[in-house]
Amino acid sequence: MALTPAQRHRARVLAEKAQAASPFGIELQGSDYQLMLAKLATDKRTLKSIESIQLKRQTKASLLPDYLPWIEGAITKGQGAQDVVLTTLMVWAIDAGAYSLALRISGYVLQHRLPLPDQYQRSTATLLLDEFADAYLRGQWVAIKPAADAQGHPIFVADDTHPVEHLTAVGGLTAEHDVPDQARAKLLKATAYGLLGKVQTAETPNLDKLPTDTLGDALAMLIQALALDALSGVKKDIERIERKLRAMADGKATPPPAVAPSAKPAPQQPATPKRARPAKKQATARSPR
Repeated sequence: MALTPAQRHRARVLAEKAQAASPFGIELQGSDYQLMLAKLATDKRTLKSIESIQLKRQTKASLLPDYLPWIEGAITKGQGAQDVVLTTLMVWAIDAGAYSLALRISGYVLQHRLPLPDQYQRSTATLLLDEFADAYLRGQWVAIKPAADAQGHPIFVADDTHPVEHLTAVGGLTAEHDVPDQARAKLLKATAYGLLGKVQTAETPNLDKLPTDTLGDALAMLIQALALDALSGVKKDIERIERKLRAMADGKATPPPAVAPSAKPAPQQPATPKRARPAKKQATARSPR
């Protein structure tokens, strides 16, 4: 059952109180934190009983609203105390597609260098690079964001933020962190593919519809990805983009104007017809190149 507005307010106040009472470096203390740990354990058992990965993701999305007051209290009032509930919810948010929420949590987690629960066996920065990139490159990117229904109850709705915005944010958050080169390369590849409008490595993107700046940005990311990981699988994409840019530079291809995706192209005006010549002198029309 969803929490009422009064219950959500009380939960947030208790979360703020628990966070404020626990200094940096130690695990959170107090009965309120213990209650959240107990709830988390119950929800973990629910998830463990589900075999379908897709259903697990949907279940996590349905569970997250009740944790939003705790998340908000931790982010706004926390002092860096270790919080297993918060770090677990960060991972759940990624799994559920709540990428904007996951980024808010991860900013706090990275700032205070909070450790992840033992079962994840990776640093926070590495997990963010891997999970965000995999969600895009595996075609599993279905984004949602927190909202409220007509009664004010927290829900999640579709998030139409372009994947590149979220992927770029992950790159920025983790830029100063030591991570495996392969993880960094994978995020660069996913971000470049987002710019190109492709997902799977085997797909051939339609470069004719992309402006020069976008092609250049994607090329730079793919070159960097290849330098970090020779097995990143981006060589053919680099070659395609380089050929396209050379063709544009030689005047053999014209880049499209950088217009908003929803904008409709202006209608072309018909050319003014030339006066017809006598039939016996009329030249044969050439096919356009």
